[in-house]
Amino acid sequence: MKQIELVCAKSEKYNSKSAVYFHGWIMSKVSEEFATNMHQTGVNSLNIYSYHTRDTINFVISLLSVKAVEELEKLLMDPKFKEFVLEGENQRQYLIIDKKVNSLSEKELARNFYASDSPRGIEIQLLTPTAFKTKGYYYNLPDLRFLFQSLMKKYNAIFEGSEQIDLDLLDEILKNTKLVDFSIYARRYYIHRSFIQGCIGKLTIYCKGSQTIVNYINTLLRFAEYAGVGVKTSLGMGAVKLLTGSDNSDR
Repeated sequence: MKQIELVCAKSEKYNSKSAVYFHGWIMSKVSEEFATNMHQTGVNSLNIYSYHTRDTINFVISLLSVKAVEELEKLLMDPKFKEFVLEGENQRQYLIIDKKVNSLSEKELARNFYASDSPRGIEIQLLTPTAFKTKGYYYNLPDLRFLFQSLMKKYNAIFEGSEQIDLDLLDEILKNTKLVDFSIYARRYYIHRSFIQGCIGKLTIYCKGSQTIVNYINTLLRFAEYAGVGVKTSLGMGAVKLLTGSDNSDR
């Protein structure tokens, strides 16, 4: 998996729909086969979100499969790629002033699982509005079952080619974890003319289970930094940052 961040000069007010429009721009650049596959599969191999600082607007693109890397890495990292225009924002032009690249392999995740004693207390930040879909409705509270179910499904889809998850393992995780602290608030996320009610903020999770379960949870949350969690992660929702845990001292 690779994560590419495009740092763009901030010339106008930040638009929270930027990631939605950027997704449209990306889809206009990929092959028809890749685009069709993304629309047909339940878990996308492309994750996008945007955020802003005082001086920049940043687009973070996670390429979760070999095919996604083949389709987009060359385009995004081409030295000649220095600007782009998003049609949905009245032809707004973005000038790229920097590019950052990170990678995370299945082998590195496995090493995190097998060769470390990950911490039991883990703090994560939901950077962009996060929601889950259940029984046809969107749910926007930090429910651990929905959180880990989403991550297990994404993990299995990317690395094993199946969205099926081990429900006994999910129950074991839930039996041994607790949401011990959180600071969240509701935030609407607009997608074209509609919106989904999500939540953003910080969550602190504690695990009292075996070290194997602790390591697995940390591995899932490290994966979440690339894959996101919940619904519409390819359109800017569900971006996650690991604040403590999973050996993140170098990030």
